[in-house]
Amino acid sequence: MTSAFILRCMPHGCEFPSDSHNLVCANCGGPLEAVYEYEALRKAHGGLPVDQSQAGVWRYSPLLPKNPGTPVVTLGEGDTPLVRASRVAEAMGLERVYVKDDSRNPTLSFKDRKSTVAISKAAEFGATGVVNMTAGNAGASVAAYASRAGIPAYIFTIDGISDSKLAKLLSYGARVFRTNAPTKELMTFVGDVAKRYGMVNMTAASRFNPYVKEGSKTSIFEVFEQLGGSLPDWIFVPIGGGGNLAGIYKGLRELKLLGLIERFPRIVGVQGKDCAPVVEAFRLGLPPDQIPIIANPSTIAHSILDSWAPDGDQALTAIRDSGGLAVGVSDEELLESMKTLSGREGLYLEPASAAPLAALGKLVGDGTMGADESVVLFATGSGSNQPDATIAAWGRPPTVELDLEGFSRYLSK
Repeated sequence: MTSAFILRCMPHGCEFPSDSHNLVCANCGGPLEAVYEYEALRKAHGGLPVDQSQAGVWRYSPLLPKNPGTPVVTLGEGDTPLVRASRVAEAMGLERVYVKDDSRNPTLSFKDRKSTVAISKAAEFGATGVVNMTAGNAGASVAAYASRAGIPAYIFTIDGISDSKLAKLLSYGARVFRTNAPTKELMTFVGDVAKRYGMVNMTAASRFNPYVKEGSKTSIFEVFEQLGGSLPDWIFVPIGGGGNLAGIYKGLRELKLLGLIERFPRIVGVQGKDCAPVVEAFRLGLPPDQIPIIANPSTIAHSILDSWAPDGDQALTAIRDSGGLAVGVSDEELLESMKTLSGREGLYLEPASAAPLAALGKLVGDGTMGADESVVLFATGSGSNQPDATIAAWGRPPTVELDLEGFSRYLSK
């Protein structure tokens, strides 16, 4: 199944046909967005448009940028569980808390939603290479899907990438280069490499590639279906570059254009408190085009360690349009939330995925959340992506003697 769509420049409304190879506006260099024939889809499907012959992300092909010549490059991503976190809800005095667990994707993060669509488009374009900058998860995902498509991948990493994430990058055969460059400078360089050497820029921000947003929006479509054709009162999303929240918001806008919802959930964007450009802009009431760059950013949540948020303008707009909030959380709160999710709900998640629960705790604590309101926390990556943080949260286990009687002191009270 193919779809009818155009690419539209977000700042100025310039339009380009679906077979265009543009990743940014040819006139102003601004970000592009895929726009579909929503009224026709509404009449044809009478509900959320799906392709029943497909599974996961590609089940939503009528709302994905698929031309007749688009090969679907897939590893079985999407269709991730919406887990009801009953013990967390009870401890917080809430009725309904859910976790959308995108750590179950093939390379253990939500980035696979982006990569399946963007790499499929790169294959359609006949790409001879793709290039990306990453803190680990995005690069691993791009490398895996590029390998699947037979396209060489060139990955530039941020400073301080962990060996566990580096190993995953290398395992897919990507050409990996370590750097200590700041986020914005590295993203600019990656864009220059793409132009100079004729590659497709796969940096996971819709500012540079509109197709990554198309993949990420499918998570909210799944939530809508998993909740029986409804949405929660609140959604909490970690923010690094802002691209995932921007994608989720596009999915919400499309649900509204299709007549399936009347209102948006209130969106809470969450960042590490010492690496929080969107939170700072929200606090100061800044316009979306004036989000600051953070000097010397720091957070244990490496997946959202972005001093510059390339899609932060869209994320900030989404938060404000939904009547939401932007919240910063400390490393201590992140580690404690990791322990809660794994120890009480059996969900092994990385620090960035624990950020929504940490923020939820703050809003419950100050009375912002009502007990009867429903919440979905977006968990974006597995604890396996950052195992050192797990050790930091739980501590190392004791070394014991094989003493049957003495073992009683370790039994749970």
